[in-house]
Amino acid sequence: LGLLEIGQSVLLGFLLGLPMAFLTGRIEFGARSGEPILAESLGFVFVGAGLADVLELSPVVVAITMGVVVANAAKHHARPFAAIEGVEWPFMILFFVIAGASLHVDALPTAGGLVLCYILARGAGIVAGTWLGARLAGLDPNIGKWLGLCLLPQAGVALGMSLMAAHRFPEFSQVILTVVLSSTVALELSSPLLTRWVLLNRSASL
Repeated sequence: LGLLEIGQSVLLGFLLGLPMAFLTGRIEFGARSGEPILAESLGFVFVGAGLADVLELSPVVVAITMGVVVANAAKHHARPFAAIEGVEWPFMILFFVIAGASLHVDALPTAGGLVLCYILARGAGIVAGTWLGARLAGLDPNIGKWLGLCLLPQAGVALGMSLMAAHRFPEFSQVILTVVLSSTVALELSSPLLTRWVLLNRSASL
């Protein structure tokens, strides 16, 4: 059932992403003809979120798929999402405030071990997956060895998925939000330092 929902979400995002990729930057709008406009991007995002809600699909997966399609198919200009760069920060701040307000601090002592296991398992999966992907792609072994350490930060997508999971499974919401939000804080504080170390000391290898 889960795979079917993901597949349908990807399909919906693909079907919306194709017309979005074609139209963006081509709609006549006064002096801004030939440039992406905010109404285009927000319109398609709202349509995708609305259809995902009606069809009981994942709005996050739909939005991600739309972005991938537009970024790769909109070849008529270099920056298809330039119109939303100036308005994204208020939405991001609001999103993180809502996510932070869902954190149950009193559950941290109980979930501490689970948070540690999650961080270690996630890190091991990223590092191992990067190493295997680099090998399969025939890349320099040093890329697979060090690149995974640069991919450990966790933020928007994980928080969005945790909020959706908490809404879908309210009986597990406290555990889900505590683990994901706590690990996000820990990873956002520590991972950039590790990334900096890799870039400064291993950049020649990459």
